[in-house]
Amino acid sequence: MTTAVDRVLIVGGGLSGTAAALALQREGIDVEILEREPVWTAMGTGITLMGPALRALKQLGVLEQCLAEGAGTSEIKLFDVDGDLLHTLEVHGLLGPDYPAVGGMMRPTLHRILADAATEKGVSVRTGISVAALEQRPNTVDVELTDGSSESYDLVLGADGLRSQIRELVFGAEAPTPQPLGQAVWRALLDRPAAVTGEYQFYGPGVKTGFTPLGPDKMYQFLVQPIADAVLPEPDERPARMRELLAPFGGVVAEVRETIMRPEQVDVRKLYWLLMPPPWYRGRVLLIGDAAHATTPQLAMGGAIALEDGIVLGEVLAAEDDLGTALEKFMDRRHERCRMVVQNSVQLSEWEKNAAHNQEDAGRLQNESFAALAAPI
Repeated sequence: MTTAVDRVLIVGGGLSGTAAALALQREGIDVEILEREPVWTAMGTGITLMGPALRALKQLGVLEQCLAEGAGTSEIKLFDVDGDLLHTLEVHGLLGPDYPAVGGMMRPTLHRILADAATEKGVSVRTGISVAALEQRPNTVDVELTDGSSESYDLVLGADGLRSQIRELVFGAEAPTPQPLGQAVWRALLDRPAAVTGEYQFYGPGVKTGFTPLGPDKMYQFLVQPIADAVLPEPDERPARMRELLAPFGGVVAEVRETIMRPEQVDVRKLYWLLMPPPWYRGRVLLIGDAAHATTPQLAMGGAIALEDGIVLGEVLAAEDDLGTALEKFMDRRHERCRMVVQNSVQLSEWEKNAAHNQEDAGRLQNESFAALAAPI
């Protein structure tokens, strides 16, 4: 099999980097992942997997295990602040009646499943090390590593997230910087009441909250909060603050609110977005995932488009014997789709921060986005 490259370095072992490793290794390309953390794992609580994410996981060969260790549903219920049902949305899946339309699982569990699949396929992983310098040559990229060693690769992928070192090394001042959204997202890992049968969303005064099942007896609760300053509560203050933010809500939210008691249950982060202008590559270095298109959770599609990047890259590298042509085709297939996710998520955020805004606009934009993302990648 002839591919555009033979040896690839992936800087960053998150969703996009590990998906790319699986997709490239499947095409017979020699892949090495460089992870700067000493332990190759993922932080965080839960992750929502919409239809495109489930489809991507199926293409990567890990969907069955993900569903076995997570949860799936085909309904989304919308409630008002008092917990009264507004709508039940029957969500049509992309994989047919044998699979759920929406999934949820612990983020570290998803990472473990992908990482195990990559190592089983022979992907090399080096931890506790990062890139010190890059030098591009006509046919290779020479990479100096922080342990003093040097290697040459046909292609380097910057899959190192929102604060990408590779983006800074290669694009410098030309690259955009992460933009604050003026919101924070809270996530709490909770026991799942029997009454929570699917994806639930609750609309309150200036804040939105919801539940994503993670398994038979666990779920995570999210809450999106407008935030005017840069100071977030210390870990020991977070449970009380999250309960305070949830105080206006009734129904099942009120029932579970008082179970948010331990600092280790709660994660809170400010939201940022970033969108690289095309092309996302320079020479033989390409940015993927959050390094190129960091989005926010309004459409719950960040994981999906990160996984898709790796799948599409594997396809174009296998279909072309010229790297430049392959990267052009990658951009043709990825830029508009990822731009839509980032910019529509930012628009939804702006509407969320305006409590007086008509929610019908948000529903329309969400439906348009989901319909577009259902198309093949």
